[in-house]
Amino acid sequence: MTQGSTLSPQHEDWLRFAELTSMKDHWDRPGWTPDRQAYYWYLTFSSPDLRELAGYCQDQLRLSYLDPVPLDGLHLTLPKIGWSDELSADEVDLVAAAGMRSCADLEPFTLTVGPLAGSPGAVRFSVAPWEPVVKLHQRLQKAVRTVRGAACKEAEFRPHIGIAYCNSKVPAEELITAVESLRGLPPVDVQVSQVELVLLRREDHIYKWSTVHTVPLAGLDI
Repeated sequence: MTQGSTLSPQHEDWLRFAELTSMKDHWDRPGWTPDRQAYYWYLTFSSPDLRELAGYCQDQLRLSYLDPVPLDGLHLTLPKIGWSDELSADEVDLVAAAGMRSCADLEPFTLTVGPLAGSPGAVRFSVAPWEPVVKLHQRLQKAVRTVRGAACKEAEFRPHIGIAYCNSKVPAEELITAVESLRGLPPVDVQVSQVELVLLRREDHIYKWSTVHTVPLAGLDI
């Protein structure tokens, strides 16, 4: 939530999206090349309820400039660790170990996913509450800094789960109207009990990844 704001994250997500005049090409991002990969911390989801909700919304948003996220690829992006060509396998293992230590006392939690909103390059669900996700993000950032220092700079963190990426620069009005018609759908709850360190790649406007390490949220008394 923006500092000093009294709006809920869900409301603020919508207001930000509703004020857009144009969408941008999500895939036009610095650093990415066809063969380049990157390490990230991710939350991934296999909830049938979430997949059903996301799939329904995707079916209602069949627009030529949207690339739907595969339902087995729904995720919440946490800190970037770095490009694979700039990290050794030992450094990745050290980040994972630091993440394990940083998150050992964090409890599993429930996220409520919805309603639908968007950003300049995507259609995405808002999530709540933010507090456990932000805390997890901060702990994982610390783990990355422990190994890499301040190597990775990130934009403002607003937790969300994307369901489609925009593949070209187009006026936003049509999409905003279409998304607004879906905002009354009931949200769904998902359980978060672990975080994954993944090696991410892009294939034909789809993100795919391999899980390198899994860190449980164990709630240990440390």
